[in-house]
Amino acid sequence: MWDVKEQSDTSVPMEMAPSDYTKEMWDKDFLVTFKVDLESDQLKTTMTVDNKGDESFDFQAALHSYFTVSELAKLEIAGSFAGKEFLNKLAGDSGEMQTEERESITITEEYDRVYTGVNDPVLKDAGKGKSLSVLNEAGWEDTVLWNPYGNEGMGYNNFVCVESVKFDPVSLAGSGSWEAVMSLKPEAL
Repeated sequence: MWDVKEQSDTSVPMEMAPSDYTKEMWDKDFLVTFKVDLESDQLKTTMTVDNKGDESFDFQAALHSYFTVSELAKLEIAGSFAGKEFLNKLAGDSGEMQTEERESITITEEYDRVYTGVNDPVLKDAGKGKSLSVLNEAGWEDTVLWNPYGNEGMGYNNFVCVESVKFDPVSLAGSGSWEAVMSLKPEAL
């Protein structure tokens, strides 16, 4: 599905274009390019969606990033959560937005929430003595937090999924382009 393009520098671009496989799900003329740059102090990703057709189309995008942690009890996810709306995807079909009151998130139950307008999460792992900033510099406007709390078979206690997301659909005009940039920057606590 992804074609990796060889580069001599630290960039690793991958491309996805329409194929028989993608056309079964979504029959649009597009090109998605995903580029990874390893810099001295961070890992930077750039995702570009190009509409190669004449008609507009809508899409959503998310980077499903899974991060190893020492244990959930020692993890705090900071950011601009307080006062932001979220959709609790485990609440069933209600689909009602709620308002987050906490400044930072701790996971003590099964978690699958879309936080709209949060694009600055920082994972603070006291067990490792490290933090990881998820820097959404362009395009990504929202954050999804997911963990299958209590599911031993999935190893729930040693990871968290922190997704950079564009939750509201992007309407991309014919021949248009959309770009999203996300960097991961580790630091000591």
